[in-house]
Amino acid sequence: MTTDNITYREKGRAVLLTAMMVLSVVAMSAAFVGGAAAVNERYDNPDSPVVSEDTLFQGEDDFVLEGDDFENRPSLEGVSGNAEGELLDLQTSIPESQTPGRYSKGGGSDADYVYVQTARVTDLTVNNLDENEEIISDVDGSSISTDDAGEMEVVVDYNFDKAELLEVVVEDEDGSDITNQVLQDGESDTIDDSGESVLIDLSDEDAGEYTITAQGSENLDFGDAVKTTTVELTTDDDVGLELSDDSATRGDNVQYTVTGGTDGAYHLVVIEESEFRDNLDKENAKGIFRYVDDTNAVGYEEGEFAWAEVEMDGTTAVGSIETQYLDDSSIDIDVYESYTAGDSRTDQIADIVSGDAESVDDVSLDVETGDITIESPDGTYVVGSEIDVNGTATGSDEVAIFARDNSDWELVAENINVDSDDTFEEEDITLSDTEYEGSDVFSLPGTYRFGVIDQSDADEVRNEAGIDEGNFYTIGTSDFNQGTSTSSSLRVVEGDLTAEFVTINGEIAEDVDGDIDVNGAARGEDEVVIAFVDDRGRTYATTATVDSDDYTFDEEDISLGDLSQGTVSAHVLSDGRDETWGNGDIEDMVNWFDTRSSSLSGEQIRSQLADKTVDESASDDRMVTETFRYTDASTTIESIYPKGHEADGINPVSDDGTIIVEGSTNLQPNDNTITVEALDENDESKEINSTDVWDTDGQWTVEVSTDNLDVGSYTIESDDGETTDRADIEIVDEIDTGGEDPGEGDSDDNSDDNSDDNSDDNSDENSDENSDENSDDNSDENSDENSDENSDENSDEDDSTPGFGVGVALVALLGAALVALRRDN
Repeated sequence: MTTDNITYREKGRAVLLTAMMVLSVVAMSAAFVGGAAAVNERYDNPDSPVVSEDTLFQGEDDFVLEGDDFENRPSLEGVSGNAEGELLDLQTSIPESQTPGRYSKGGGSDADYVYVQTARVTDLTVNNLDENEEIISDVDGSSISTDDAGEMEVVVDYNFDKAELLEVVVEDEDGSDITNQVLQDGESDTIDDSGESVLIDLSDEDAGEYTITAQGSENLDFGDAVKTTTVELTTDDDVGLELSDDSATRGDNVQYTVTGGTDGAYHLVVIEESEFRDNLDKENAKGIFRYVDDTNAVGYEEGEFAWAEVEMDGTTAVGSIETQYLDDSSIDIDVYESYTAGDSRTDQIADIVSGDAESVDDVSLDVETGDITIESPDGTYVVGSEIDVNGTATGSDEVAIFARDNSDWELVAENINVDSDDTFEEEDITLSDTEYEGSDVFSLPGTYRFGVIDQSDADEVRNEAGIDEGNFYTIGTSDFNQGTSTSSSLRVVEGDLTAEFVTINGEIAEDVDGDIDVNGAARGEDEVVIAFVDDRGRTYATTATVDSDDYTFDEEDISLGDLSQGTVSAHVLSDGRDETWGNGDIEDMVNWFDTRSSSLSGEQIRSQLADKTVDESASDDRMVTETFRYTDASTTIESIYPKGHEADGINPVSDDGTIIVEGSTNLQPNDNTITVEALDENDESKEINSTDVWDTDGQWTVEVSTDNLDVGSYTIESDDGETTDRADIEIVDEIDTGGEDPGEGDSDDNSDDNSDDNSDDNSDENSDENSDENSDDNSDENSDENSDENSDENSDEDDSTPGFGVGVALVALLGAALVALRRDN
């Protein structure tokens, strides 16, 4: 190898190394430029041009186009989504209304393209930091005290960090921009990457509401590219206490609100013991503050005050006071300075007791006594009866019932709940028999006072007397009247007993019905005994429950069992006011019937029953007794007559009428049916009808048609399924109604009467008068009356001759003969 050749190789290597170094520098420069473009915003930045596959935003402006990609062809066409077919001009700003989507050169799918999106601030959070810049809590939309507001950060998430910077703006309550004043040292008010933050300090600002806004720093400051939140800055000087009402009826719940506080801080709300009702016990003192809403805990510091710990939710905390345990006067309520979750509540209470803690605000609540009314009982009470006691009690949670005869009020019942609508009701209470001795007042007939008092007032008297809850106690008239109470006069009367056994015509049919119903009323009773005794000494007994609402009982289908036919006595017994059956209980009474001597007659058993109950010495038992016949079924026919012509016995019926059949039975209606048939001489049924309705007198009625009956003789038969009865009747053309038709028979009656009477009685003495009068009167009257009446009413049936009637003619002839005789004489 020559020196020239070596020199040539060396030169070649040098050129190659030089080229590689140049290419490396170019590559590194390109990489650096690319990296800078990735983090630098496009706004008015030639170093960050828009290239293919970039995302632009509605409203974006002042960007630079990459020469090779879009500078020579800035007009693009939408190719996807709702943007398909729309145009996008990159030489101007992106319109705020530009449809989001993909846009490419010439609308080609393989051509250079960009995306258009909506610029958005997706999250804005304000955090409270500790001294190590660790997050304590987020306070956006909430509150923070000035003491805690020295370290705060505003964190923003947004999607347009490639387009332009994001700006953070802080404004006070007046709307003044105080951003530069509250930025921490060295902080900028802009963010260049999503998720970064700006540190601010509000500790030197006045209390109030501050508005923090995140938005694009240039063009993207509209719509979703803007997000705002608020922070309430507070101090203990701004903490206040408010009430929902300035006055309340004792027993009402009153809401209070701690205002102007710091989110998450705690405050104690306190009511001094001097504001309590007299002799209030510890448990009730703990209940003065209710464990509701923002209340964390409630309690009672013995000898000092009742307290509630509330936690601020934002700038407020809500709680509630139970006023039934407070005095009826003006009540002072205090709220104390704040403390954090890390502080001890016990220490805060100790500071209040010692006076080291001061109230930051207080309010007054006027507590007034409520009203009580009694709606039931309304004037009368039956000894032993269950009733509903009810009324209204404004401002009370519970009430107690007391009774008074002539001295103190005595407890009857207590702890009766008052509903939210201020009404109370104790159902099914026996005033004469409760667990307390005061009910004895209402166990004897007489007139007494019935009282209702607020339970809290009654408890005051009981606690003062040192009587444990649940034990009997009395209240003096003065104490009763001073409390929230009312009373009314109550007349106490003994109960009574009524009963009715349902029989049919005084009988029960053994072979058909075999059972009996009984109903009645027994005021003041829970149960009654129902018993039956026949003449042979056989018995049956059972019990029936008395309805507690209306004191009635109704027992159906009581089986009469093995009782013998004949007269049976039925008894209903009640135990009276003393609730004792003679000298035993109700089970003893029922068992007595089952174990009595079988050799006794019915009369002897009835006598023993009276001796054991109503006739027992000092007994107030009651007994109702009825008798009935226990016998065979029976249904009989008593009367048959034409409809419209009521009559006793068996009567004929015209063939154009309706047959009425009446009878009696001892069967129960509804359960049994009586069928009536009209039978011809061959016992063939021609007409039939039935009924299952009749009263307890057993009298039944059936109508039978004559449509299929000709004139003749028939048999009417009744059939109840057990027994039958028959009666023979005649069906005739017409029924003689006893001359009820005034037009029938006038001509015959007048002719007979006038001819006989006038010829015999007046032939001698009154020949002249009769001849004249009869000839005139009868001719006129009979001719007028009979001609009118008979012509109208009896034109078809009249058998008299034309012209004058037969009677008139005879009278006229008689008169003429008498005249002739006179002339001969």
